[in-house]
Amino acid sequence: MTNDDAMDTAESTGILYCTLVDRRSSIPLSDARITFVIGGGIVQVDTDSRGEFKATFPEGVYELIVSAGGELSLTLRGIGVLAGYTQHIMRALTPGEESEEGQPSSAMGGYLVDRLGKPLPDAAITAVAADRQQTYTGLSDKFGAFVIHGMQPGTYDVSIRNTQRTLSAEKITIAGERQFYRYDQRLLVS
Repeated sequence: MTNDDAMDTAESTGILYCTLVDRRSSIPLSDARITFVIGGGIVQVDTDSRGEFKATFPEGVYELIVSAGGELSLTLRGIGVLAGYTQHIMRALTPGEESEEGQPSSAMGGYLVDRLGKPLPDAAITAVAADRQQTYTGLSDKFGAFVIHGMQPGTYDVSIRNTQRTLSAEKITIAGERQFYRYDQRLLVS
């Protein structure tokens, strides 16, 4: 099955649930500000007393800029949001350091189901860039959902494996930066 044959999802938004902590003490970063760069605009949210925030966005790829107490700064690029899915991300920030994770990039995600439409958990997804030999990996959760963040544009050999064998192997192309490549698969497993 190709990306063009992807199964329809009734929902068009996904939820990003994130926890931010101080890297040295593991104390939650309350009142941190997260700025989402969306196209030409921005959306800002603040963490609660547990260092957590939850935001709902259309499926796509986002850049997050995190700042806390004027001392901490972190830019996360290529964060993919999968429609109909709540994903959890945890990041640790170091006081006094400014860091940037990744280059402007893309993401790939989707749902894996068996031939009867049941979620396929614990399947390993591997994407190997043909020209750079860069490898990205992911693992489907109990809902069969997965998201691989920070992928660079290019052609990839994508394989899906369970504990016994390779279930699928094909080439895909991510055409540009900040694109979300939807990769839903119905696999012939029992």
